[in-house]
Amino acid sequence: MTNQTAFEDIKKAQEIFMEAIDKTTRANLASVEKMMELNKKRFSSLEDLSDPADFFAKQSTAFKEYAEEMNQQFETLTEIGNESREKLAELGQDFAKNLDFSSFVAAPQNQPKSKGKTSGKSA
Repeated sequence: MTNQTAFEDIKKAQEIFMEAIDKTTRANLASVEKMMELNKKRFSSLEDLSDPADFFAKQSTAFKEYAEEMNQQFETLTEIGNESREKLAELGQDFAKNLDFSSFVAAPQNQPKSKGKTSGKSA
């Protein structure tokens, strides 16, 4: 694995993170907008009520709508998280396949053994 390949993998991981952050932010923004619309709708519908039973029925309906919206948001965020986790896992597997451990651990070099005897005649 070269430094360029490692850099490309890191860049891909950053893109996956940024995509997940972008999608999450957009989902949260959409959910907040929906909740604001539900609030506006709820307050406008409560203006004409005079009966406490109607008031509680409207409140119950509003809480149900809020719960449904929060459940939908949770499902959307879970889906975004699962998608990005799958992409990162795939990237990690590709990274591990291309990883060269020989550059991390220096193997001892074999030195050739000489077959002949050294002649050391001294006079």
